[in-house]
Amino acid sequence: MTAHLTAAHAAAETDVATAVQEADEAAALAAALEERVRNGDDTVTPEQIANARELGTFAQLRAEATRRKAENAKREARLADLASLKADIDAYTQATDPDQLVDDLFNALLAYTQHFADHNTRVNQWRARMTALDVPKVHSPADLQAEHAHLGRGNHSDQLFAGDSVYATVNHISNLPYHLEQLGIAVKYLAAHPTGSRHAQAKANAQERINKVKAAARSGFRTQKGQSA
Repeated sequence: MTAHLTAAHAAAETDVATAVQEADEAAALAAALEERVRNGDDTVTPEQIANARELGTFAQLRAEATRRKAENAKREARLADLASLKADIDAYTQATDPDQLVDDLFNALLAYTQHFADHNTRVNQWRARMTALDVPKVHSPADLQAEHAHLGRGNHSDQLFAGDSVYATVNHISNLPYHLEQLGIAVKYLAAHPTGSRHAQAKANAQERINKVKAAARSGFRTQKGQSA
C-alpha cells in the first residue's frame, strides 16, 4: 500500500470512528432517559425521549453516510495510485536498446576471438620463418644463443622464444565456452549481492573468475618471469 493510500485509509477510518462514537452516544442518551422513566423519574418528558431517539436515528444515518464516504475516498485514492502507476509504466523507455546490448556483446566476442586468431597466425608465421632459417629447438630462453639472434623454438611444445619473451598459440575457440562460463559466474556473483554485507565477498569471487580468464588470455605471450607484457 502506498503512503498516499495509507493516509487516505487512516483519514477515512478516523471519520468513521468519530461518527460511530457520536451515534453510540446519542443511542446511550435515549436509553438512559428511558431507564430513568422505568425507575420512576417524573422529570423526564416524552419530548426529551423523542428528541433523544430522533437524535440517535440521525446520528446513525450520519455514521452510515460517513462509512460510504470513507469507502468512496479509499476507492478514489486507490484509483489515483493506479493511474499514477500506469502513467509510470506508460512513460517507461529503456535507456539502452536490448538488441544493441546483444550486438555489443557479439562484437566484443568477435573481437576477442579475432585477436587470438591474429595472434596465432603471427606465431605460426614466426615458427615457419624460424624453421626456414634453421633456428634450433631449445628448452628455455636461457638456452638462446647470439648466433641465432637469441631466437629459439620450443623443444616440446609450440612455444617460441625471443629474448626474454615466450610466445605460443592460444586455443581460443575451444576455450571460449569455459571463459564465458567463468565470466557468467562472475556476473551472477555481483548480481546476487550488488550491495550489502556480502557485496565485498561477491566482488572478490567475481574478480577471481575474471582473473582466471585474463590469465588464460595472457598465456600466449609472457616474459621469462611469467609477467604479462
